[in-house]
Amino acid sequence: MTRPKADEYFEYYDTYISKVPDGNIVEQLRDQVAEIEALFRPISEEVAQQIHPPYTWTIKQVMGHLIDTERIFADRLHKFAMGETQAQPGMDQDVYVASADYGSVTLSALVDELVHCRRANSLLVQRLTEEAWNRRGTASGHAVTVRALAWMLVGHVIHHAQIVTIRLL
Repeated sequence: MTRPKADEYFEYYDTYISKVPDGNIVEQLRDQVAEIEALFRPISEEVAQQIHPPYTWTIKQVMGHLIDTERIFADRLHKFAMGETQAQPGMDQDVYVASADYGSVTLSALVDELVHCRRANSLLVQRLTEEAWNRRGTASGHAVTVRALAWMLVGHVIHHAQIVTIRLL
């Protein structure tokens, strides 16, 4: 599986894709579960509810955002891999976070939810054909390949894990 080329995704997503190390993306999707758990499980509820300026979301809200984005990117990946041709809408991450009450759920429960989503997505990508990996669709008004969406899933978690790590220092 080769890294997606620049014409396989909107340039904004290079923020995520560029952070993904070389290697097998299917393994990285699967193995990232341990990294998610290692980073987020030790965080106390008290710390998870705090805002750490200059950031505007709590760590629980960041985890909720990771869940929302995991679901949306994976839904796009699934639809395009299966041959869906209808354009998929964008998402406004701030609306999602404002509409969800992540503070009323434990961080542990949120981590469990992300882990379950990722494990399901890992199983999905394991069964994709070469043809499916190369399929394209339109999401948020831009062309994207299934391959690029897999890299975006991994890179998005890396991106936010780096920010959370800085916040915890």
